[in-house]
Amino acid sequence: MEPITIKQVALNDLAQLQQIGQQTFFETFSTGNTDQNMKDYLAESFALTKLTKELQNTNSQFYFALAKDRVVGYLKLNTGSSQTEQQTDDALEIERIYVTKEFHGKKVGQILYDKALEEAQRQQASFIWLGVWEGNARAIQFYKKNGFVEFGQHLFKLGEDEQTDILMKKELSHTTALFDIQPVLENDQVLLLPLKKEDFEELYLTASDPKIWEQHPNTDRWKKEVFENFFEGALKSHGAFKIVDKLTGKVIGSTRFYDYKHLDNSILIGYTFYAVSHWGKGINTLVKKTMLNYAFQFVDQVYFHIGANNIRSQIAISRLGAEKIAEEVMPYYGEAPRLNFVYSISKNAWKELF
Repeated sequence: MEPITIKQVALNDLAQLQQIGQQTFFETFSTGNTDQNMKDYLAESFALTKLTKELQNTNSQFYFALAKDRVVGYLKLNTGSSQTEQQTDDALEIERIYVTKEFHGKKVGQILYDKALEEAQRQQASFIWLGVWEGNARAIQFYKKNGFVEFGQHLFKLGEDEQTDILMKKELSHTTALFDIQPVLENDQVLLLPLKKEDFEELYLTASDPKIWEQHPNTDRWKKEVFENFFEGALKSHGAFKIVDKLTGKVIGSTRFYDYKHLDNSILIGYTFYAVSHWGKGINTLVKKTMLNYAFQFVDQVYFHIGANNIRSQIAISRLGAEKIAEEVMPYYGEAPRLNFVYSISKNAWKELF
């Protein structure tokens, strides 16, 4: 199967959004609806003026699923007052998740749903919900498989025809009481200590070397004002570490756990960098092994986001047994979105290797 890339939709993608929206809705619902009702709905719901307003709404987000450069599916999320049915302010709605007929059965829908769940977790949503047409047995089964339960109904109007949607929801848990994602970790050579506000100057002494960032998604992080934003995001993740050389006592880098998903039993490791003086000395391997050995006491899967141009890190993580599973344009705290490669390793695979 072609690798699927997730990309957030921007205003300059408007024509593609209209096209994929109309195509997938027609493919899904044209059978059983009159031509006129379908024509009226497509014209109204996917009008360029309407889509423009939706894209400009800060409480709504669209994402494309791309196979190479071709849009093969899309996702729309709503929060707050933009939800189509009034729910709590900390809920997240999946308003649309559609895949072209050609790509049915190729896990694209699951990838889009996983993106929705990732956003819900990132926003600390209390639950995720949606409406699905009562006649769409395939979609209902998909959501039940992913842990959704029915909690109500509402009417959906397609042209002159009133239809019933089943409302489904999935409660989300963000508790990490059993899994502390910011413990003190150590091995023979380094300490991983929870990052604190007062660590900024010491860590910036390391981070101010431009060479560190040459292959990272943002090559300007060596600049103090840019690194201040990076550091703020690290603190807000509540899973960041400073890495200390036990021999010298100096701070030589940073890494973090983030996006712990209790329901999926997974976590991400990333945002790692080291002083150039410690490259090629096996420090990264030791740090990653220490973090993975700890994480796999609590989760079944660990993921890594690695910048598309960061060849050094891609090689390093592959040597630890992680496999590339996807490409995704991901947002960064206070920075522009960048293309990342997604790598993954399971607890079982880790046990076999180490």
